[in-house]
Amino acid sequence: MNEKQQMHLQRIEMRFPSRTKLNQGQMLECINKSRSTFKRLIDSNKLHLLPKFIVINGKNDYKSYEFDIFDIAEFLSN
Repeated sequence: MNEKQQMHLQRIEMRFPSRTKLNQGQMLECINKSRSTFKRLIDSNKLHLLPKFIVINGKNDYKSYEFDIFDIAEFLSN
């Protein structure tokens, strides 16, 4: 892990202590994007503009997204 990734990881850990997985809203706070932008990126299949994530399917076509803090730090360092 390079210095830039380490810096972003520390920033994320300060904001969300003792968390290794973040939900969509928390991740968006870290990368400074809005929920509508996130939805637009998902709908247009531009997933390369987002950190790696896991989709969790719920009832009635409800989807939630889970992000690893290391993937977010790597995304921010690029």
